[in-house]
Amino acid sequence: MSGHNLALGLGNSLLWSLYLLLTRHVVSGARLDAWAYTLVQLLAAGLVILWLGRRAAGSWRGLLAPWTLGYAFLRVAINGATAAAIVWLAITESTLLATVSVLIGAASGWWLTRNAPPRRDWPGLALLAIGIVAFALTLAPEARRGLGWLVASEAMAVTASWMIAYHPRNRLNDLGARSRFTGEILVAASLALILVWSVLGLAGVLTSPWAGAGDAFGRLELWLYAVLAGLLFRAPGTWLGFWTINRTGVQTYLIALAAMPFFAIALEAMAAYLGWVTAPDLSTAEWSAAAVILVAATWLIVVRKTASSAHHRGRDE
Repeated sequence: MSGHNLALGLGNSLLWSLYLLLTRHVVSGARLDAWAYTLVQLLAAGLVILWLGRRAAGSWRGLLAPWTLGYAFLRVAINGATAAAIVWLAITESTLLATVSVLIGAASGWWLTRNAPPRRDWPGLALLAIGIVAFALTLAPEARRGLGWLVASEAMAVTASWMIAYHPRNRLNDLGARSRFTGEILVAASLALILVWSVLGLAGVLTSPWAGAGDAFGRLELWLYAVLAGLLFRAPGTWLGFWTINRTGVQTYLIALAAMPFFAIALEAMAAYLGWVTAPDLSTAEWSAAAVILVAATWLIVVRKTASSAHHRGRDE
């Protein structure tokens, strides 16, 4: 992982950490409908990126391509599982446990490519597994209800990352074409979300988006916050994520995202100091397990950066 690509990955991690914190504050503080908030930001982000890539060749029929639809519904499932997880888990807890995606990515990469993780990664992966298990064991009984949802969400997110990695349009270097590809996926995800939400509403699982003549979308604050979140976080975060996968591969991308707990802990502490959110109330055992996870994440990031630097030096020589 070159210094430039590392900066991209870490910048993306910081962006999503900030997004999670502000979403928690906005959605709970303003009592917004979480599904409507997500749908509007997906649509806003998709439309603006589509506009940026408007000169690239393409057609609206691309929204109905089987791959695009499959990915869109997978994103809806990921959002649903994540929403279920954070009902029980605080942001600090969820970002620490979400580093399980690195382990899932390493295992799935081994299976897909038939190449085991490099030997330099094994100490970090082992330490990460120990830290995650230790942290999970320290959770309160009610918080453990979110653990299964979180693991399911991360497993699906890794699947989505591999889908992006193998898609030919994500291997293009033309910025317009890449923007159109990203925008199509975000718009398709918003359409899939309203369809799934409507079906669940008819089944009585959730309140229908059309109940009360569409009251879920009837608040000005929702449109304001969701559009801003889409433009400031969802659009650049998705674009950068796809680009990082293109430049570094799925496993290195996931390792860069393992830096999210660093940012989440710092941002949540700052927000708690300002009175926006409640400070994370972790026990000594939880902080100890968190420290193991953070050390493992640091190991993996450093060895990837070191290996990349050594590779470039050898090539120059």
